[in-house]
Amino acid sequence: MDRNAPCLSIILPCYNEADNLPLLLEGYRQVWRDLPAELILVDNGSIDSTAAVLAGELARPEFAFARSVRVPQNRGYGHGILTGLQAAAGEFLAFSHADMQCSPADVFRAYDRLLAAPNPSQTLVKGKRTGRDAGASLVTNGMAALASTVLLTPLTDINAQPKLFHRSHLARLTRPPDGFQFDLYVLYRARQAGLTLLTIPVVFGERRHGQSKSAFNIFARYRTIWATVAYIFKLRFGGAA
Repeated sequence: MDRNAPCLSIILPCYNEADNLPLLLEGYRQVWRDLPAELILVDNGSIDSTAAVLAGELARPEFAFARSVRVPQNRGYGHGILTGLQAAAGEFLAFSHADMQCSPADVFRAYDRLLAAPNPSQTLVKGKRTGRDAGASLVTNGMAALASTVLLTPLTDINAQPKLFHRSHLARLTRPPDGFQFDLYVLYRARQAGLTLLTIPVVFGERRHGQSKSAFNIFARYRTIWATVAYIFKLRFGGAA
């Protein structure tokens, strides 16, 4: 590892998040630490003004800790994150959401948790959501129970952010899905490799602008759920890993 490389790279996939980006960058500026780190915003094939907003905001000196990479055409949430991970230079890699539902401070709390672990390079730290309504918790816990049963490994709150791990884990992500099943794949590969999984409590807030890309209506929500269920069985029996 280059001694001048960042110790931490934070990846945020941004698909049509133009209205959230100024708030997002300011949020990270307020909690940014005096350490070699970088924030990578992935313009994930956006068709709104995300590219123009990013160019304007990243030209401001107070956001010198951030840079962007561009995916020409959207292939999915997972592909956007993978693009950012592959562009990252940090010893430790994190990813989270860009929709203002996840506190920027959570990434640094996860980083502290990881560094306090006995073996940080063999540890993955993830969020575990608190204060959720009964319906959301039922879906989350049910999906985790199904995944744990089928994949024969304990998993909790699969889609909670952030997720943070040593860059050596990136080499294990050899056949990642392009879609929202990317979170499950990252955790499953970590379990297969014998990594220790730790959690920090997080609260998901309300989206400030725009709409969810996976659950913008009830049909999209159930389509995402069933696609994830199918992917769980594909991982176990179809050789998707």
